[in-house]
Amino acid sequence: MQTSSQDIAATATEFGISTRGAYNQLYMRGWSFFEQCLATPWSPTTPDGVINLGVAENSLMHNQIVKFIEQNTQVDPISQLTYGNGPRGSPRLQRALASFLNRKFSPLEPAKSDDIIVMAGVTPVIDALTWALCNEGEGIIIPQPYYTAFATDIPGRARGVIIPATFQDIEGYKGFDDVFDAEMNVQALETALSNAESKGVKAKGLMLVNPHNPLGRCYPPETIRAIAGFCQAHNLHLISDEIYAQSIYNNPDATDVVPFTSALALDLPIDTQKLHVAYGASKDFCANGLRLGMLHTRNRGLMGAMASNAMLGWPPYLVQDIWAAMLEDTDYTDEFLGKNRELLGESYKVVTDFLREQGVGYYGNSNAGMFLWIDLRRHLVGKKEGGQPPELRVGKLSPGDLEKYLEREQHIWKVLGENKILLAMGSVFASEELGWFRMTFSASRPALEVGLERLKRVFDALKRSQL
Repeated sequence: MQTSSQDIAATATEFGISTRGAYNQLYMRGWSFFEQCLATPWSPTTPDGVINLGVAENSLMHNQIVKFIEQNTQVDPISQLTYGNGPRGSPRLQRALASFLNRKFSPLEPAKSDDIIVMAGVTPVIDALTWALCNEGEGIIIPQPYYTAFATDIPGRARGVIIPATFQDIEGYKGFDDVFDAEMNVQALETALSNAESKGVKAKGLMLVNPHNPLGRCYPPETIRAIAGFCQAHNLHLISDEIYAQSIYNNPDATDVVPFTSALALDLPIDTQKLHVAYGASKDFCANGLRLGMLHTRNRGLMGAMASNAMLGWPPYLVQDIWAAMLEDTDYTDEFLGKNRELLGESYKVVTDFLREQGVGYYGNSNAGMFLWIDLRRHLVGKKEGGQPPELRVGKLSPGDLEKYLEREQHIWKVLGENKILLAMGSVFASEELGWFRMTFSASRPALEVGLERLKRVFDALKRSQL
């Protein structure tokens, strides 16, 4: 979004706030939208509420989580109602997380509790990482498309810069499968670094989301090695966001997909001081609201820098110990994660069967996460224009056409909202091509069934509409 220094200055003067505060007030107000849209979520008792298939929340195992919390929560005033051991994390949770990483992520070098800092979600982790790694105006490279909230996590407080790595202009690029190709990644990253340098932006790190959001696919080990080698060659930190690590499901129609492999499990060509892995309770444990995230790093300087302001993202020990109790019960954890994978696969099939019936395309080589990347490009093109998608690559469109098709993408989103169902526009994920939407399929089965009924009405309405 283009910023206006005059608007920022005027807002700062009007409210008596800083220029950075004015910038955020004007341009970084993402949650105000969700507060409005989700004020009345759908439930059996609120049948006219909004069904949210736009945010990556997994409700499939909520009943099991609720039961576990109710049966296993005990309050210890000495450790949970005091400052405890400080803001770096509950020692109990740090130990439990180290054990969990060793069991499920198969690190070459066993994880230790001292390698882990706990914060109030992966968002505070990314914010603190950016603050610790980047001076103001320095950047983090991220391959496109990428998780929409990075647009807040990286610049919001730390004033880091996102350096997008694009794929569609690389010779030989054929489609989304190439986003996971080792050679394609190196070419995209080299170009991104060069473009940043030409603009005077120094890159300090690279963010890899594995499994990928929004494409829902795991990176092959050879691609992770190639990316790590690129980082080492250019003295960059590699941050691997592995928040969907255990949400891998069976997709019988996928080809060439691989299981999840953590960056910690590979002998990577990078200094271990520059490798950092983020994880959280939100996705695999169906508990966004617990607000728990962690970073594994062997860089003591980075750990100290993040710990210095960890009080700004300090989750209660009572909440931390809830997650610790789950992780300590390895039988429960294994059963929970196994059942979650099974339910994700079932929901994936329900939604893809529906999409095929509706004649809606989607990226079908996914096997991870809780969402689909669906193709609504044909609805961006009016009948008078032939009804066939033109070249909708953002970098190839004229300013006028870009504005026109962005408005049409927003029109689809508006029609969805009018039918009280939310999907996420691809443009907020820095998609290189307009007309793609991310659809979450991990709502409870009753909500999903109603949501698909509403979505059918939307598709029917879009077919009838005259753009």
